[in-house]
Amino acid sequence: SPQPRDMAVRVRDWLLRRGIRCEIRSAELDAPRLRASAAASDAVLVLGGDGTIIGVARRLAGVKTPLLGMNFGRVGFLAELSAQNWELPLAGLLEGRWRLEKHLALRWRVLSGQSVKNEGMAINDLVTAHGVVARAVSLRLEIDGVPLSTMRCDGIIVSTPLGSTAYNASAGGPLTVPSMNAQLVTPICPFGGACPPLAVPSSSLIRIAACRTGDEVLLSIDGQENLPLSVSDVLEITGSPEELQMLVSDSSWYLRRLVERGVVTSGPGCQTLG
Repeated sequence: SPQPRDMAVRVRDWLLRRGIRCEIRSAELDAPRLRASAAASDAVLVLGGDGTIIGVARRLAGVKTPLLGMNFGRVGFLAELSAQNWELPLAGLLEGRWRLEKHLALRWRVLSGQSVKNEGMAINDLVTAHGVVARAVSLRLEIDGVPLSTMRCDGIIVSTPLGSTAYNASAGGPLTVPSMNAQLVTPICPFGGACPPLAVPSSSLIRIAACRTGDEVLLSIDGQENLPLSVSDVLEITGSPEELQMLVSDSSWYLRRLVERGVVTSGPGCQTLG
């Protein structure tokens, strides 16, 4: 869109005046060229909302170049820079005053028998749910070889700590600081069978399967890609530590942003903490 594109030109010119080589790339550039451009760079600045940042991070999975974001979306939870007053913080980055954080992503694959039908990476979450609004599905949940529950529910969310403030939090899952190497498993409105929200190590193998013929089950990857799952399919998920690298100017950014973005609020009559 025009706003971030125009800002990209401003930032590029600002960097060039400081002797920093910078190239502008569309987030929709084909994956091989986008990955090659990122791999040849010291950092990738993504101008857009959280969805754009997540989409670029997923497409760059395996490329260890760190990301930072400038917010042009509504919430901008993952964006370190605002579209106003960005020069001073960005100068701090060039002076080496930012720090590198490494975050967990989710590696997934869909098995049909012994064959791999699809596989990939998720930055925020993986959701198995019905493809039709307001319909429940029957899902079997297994972790590390232990059958936990077969539930009639609206779906199951498996989230990273970085994505814990998204659908996971809306469904009653725990907020989890991104430095934790945990996978968060949150059933959505279960009414036949039950499993409370659960945090498991990144190394755990989570298996989810549809177990009722006739259910139209979809796998949603970061809310941006959808794949159908049949009764014979098994979704396998495990954590991939240090897959996403981000540059941040404040080590307490996550807790501060919970308050600044309204994820955590104070009740009436309570004095705001200073």
